[in-house]
Amino acid sequence: MAFCVFFVGLAKAGFGGMIGSLAMPLAAAVSDPFTAISVLLPTYVVMDLILMVVYRKSVRFDLLWPMAVTGLVGVSIGAVFFQSFEIWLLQSMLGAISIAAALNFARTRWLTQGKEQPATPPRHIWPRAAGMAGSSGFLSFFLMGEAPAQLFLLPYRLMPVIYVATMVWFFAIMNAAKIPIMVTFGMVTPQTLILSLCFLPVMPLGLWAGNRISTRIPKDPFYILIHILLLGLGVYLIVQGAFYAP
Repeated sequence: MAFCVFFVGLAKAGFGGMIGSLAMPLAAAVSDPFTAISVLLPTYVVMDLILMVVYRKSVRFDLLWPMAVTGLVGVSIGAVFFQSFEIWLLQSMLGAISIAAALNFARTRWLTQGKEQPATPPRHIWPRAAGMAGSSGFLSFFLMGEAPAQLFLLPYRLMPVIYVATMVWFFAIMNAAKIPIMVTFGMVTPQTLILSLCFLPVMPLGLWAGNRISTRIPKDPFYILIHILLLGLGVYLIVQGAFYAP
């Protein structure tokens, strides 16, 4: 599970959390899913607090505001259905959406012969936020909510550091909102907090590696890499969904 903490730190600081969803099944391989969530979530919050300070000057607050509001609505819905929802169905749907977005990006680059495309900000920001950031808030209860928020931000073609900063602040708000809910559910306890504390020493290395990625990689290669990861994540989620399907 220590590797999961390093992995999430790298994902959060380097890609805004894109590949962090893979940490959940890695942790669940050595424990049950609920214990994995209970132990990992407090480490996420600590990482979020550090990264909020690191990226505080790069956040697009005009985008964060609708994302946070609709995401918190999703968190509230997730709290109601957390212990009864069919996770395999969520994984399959989210995987299909992720693959479609990645293939559309590849198609666009092929049609434009690989030339970098200008940003095309969607007009209706709040409806998109309700669907995508709201879904991220809901799915974040299962520690796999990154992809919808990614899809919300990608059309804006933000600089990598701005993209990562906005994602970091968004998930910091989502994770902070989940802590009191998890305490109420009896999932975050003094015992799980002690386990979380034991894994914190590996966190700085992951954060350092991720920060170097987001501040050094050029914009166009960054988005190519993001969509490759999105495709891989989509395939992974569909396979996981098929595995857990009844």
